[in-house]
Amino acid sequence: MKRIVTKFALCSLFIAYFTFSAVAQSGQPLSLTEAIQKGLAQNFDIQIEKQNIAIAHNNNDWGQAGKFPSIFLNATQGNNYNNVIVNPAAFQEGSTVNNSLLPAIVAEWVLFDGFAINITKQRLANIEAQSEGNARIVIENTVQNIIRAYYIAVLSNELISILKQAVDLSRDTYEYVLFKKSIGNAVTGDVLLEKSNYLTDSSAYINQQLIYRNAIRDLNVLLGETDMSKTYQLSDKLTFNDLDYNLQDLETKMFASNANLQTLQLTQEILKNDVGLRQGDKAPRIALNLNANYNVINQDLSNARFFGGATRQSGIARNYGAFANITFTLPVFNGGQLRRAIQNAQILEQNGTTRIESLKNDLRRDLANNHDLYNLRKQQVKIAIENKSAAQTNLRLAEEKFRTGSINAFDYRILQQNYLNIAFGEQQAIFNFIDANTILLRLTGGILAERK
Repeated sequence: MKRIVTKFALCSLFIAYFTFSAVAQSGQPLSLTEAIQKGLAQNFDIQIEKQNIAIAHNNNDWGQAGKFPSIFLNATQGNNYNNVIVNPAAFQEGSTVNNSLLPAIVAEWVLFDGFAINITKQRLANIEAQSEGNARIVIENTVQNIIRAYYIAVLSNELISILKQAVDLSRDTYEYVLFKKSIGNAVTGDVLLEKSNYLTDSSAYINQQLIYRNAIRDLNVLLGETDMSKTYQLSDKLTFNDLDYNLQDLETKMFASNANLQTLQLTQEILKNDVGLRQGDKAPRIALNLNANYNVINQDLSNARFFGGATRQSGIARNYGAFANITFTLPVFNGGQLRRAIQNAQILEQNGTTRIESLKNDLRRDLANNHDLYNLRKQQVKIAIENKSAAQTNLRLAEEKFRTGSINAFDYRILQQNYLNIAFGEQQAIFNFIDANTILLRLTGGILAERK
């Protein structure tokens, strides 16, 4: 019975291994650059921001600012029934019916309003630029998330390879102990120990495959893919590029190119426009008004009786009119509302300046923190690489000692686990280093330029 269970477990492991191999080798090749390009084209958040830019672009027009006249075509159709039964003062009795149609053209053109039209147009241009800045923030965050998700998937795949090495090693050890037992140089306890080690490593190997598949799904979401079963052959690997950054140079780039800072500065320009608009409310407003109308009235007098027995025929009356005038409006007093509106706009502008300085200070702190983190992780990668090299040599020597009987199975297993943890640590250290570098690129506004 135990042999049947063992064979079943081993068969399951082989099936899981070959299943993963088939999945890992399927799918189209995908580099990090290609992943970013796909995300820029398909990511849903980026598509929403593109639509917001389109709206702001449509609004950035002189017509929206009020430069051109407003022209309306009106038409009024009226019906009037009047029945005079007894009225000594009336010159007619009986009923009359009037039907009228009054079309008119009305136009208004603001000639001067304290330069509000020009300020409004400038404000609309700033709003469009602000919308583009908001889109850039979303794009940079999305690109950072794509880079992170891509390398998480790469890391997950690398850990599978390391665990595969561990499974192969524990399987070889298990088979070796089985052979020793067959010739009388090992006991059942040794076999069970190595079998347990083999199954434990195999379980970790299978679990890591699930982690990898979930990482690919997370990447698909960021790329805007709706097919969660889509897989890739990730061509970029975890590589360590030893780069040195000068903090002062990074700060100069950050203040010149940081997306959040630039967008907040555009918001400040909009606040300045608002101050100009409120100040313009004190200026006179001069507008040209035009009106032209044509009135057609159909009169039914067939049931009317006029004074002295006179008669009137039904008919159609027509008249037209037109006028043009210029209106001049100058606010004199409205309870101090204009003054308070100007003061409030100026306070908001001052608040905007304070927010910019506050953001700059936060960015200085974030840059310094992440610059230190980058340098720390760079040193950790160097240590991890040396540590892995030493652990690899130590494991190779331990294997020879185990086969010659110089060390027991427990000590050999400890060395195997030590190598496994160190190999994991090396890959994780490189991933952390890449992640810290990506954060620096985003803070300094270079994450998009780096990928062009």
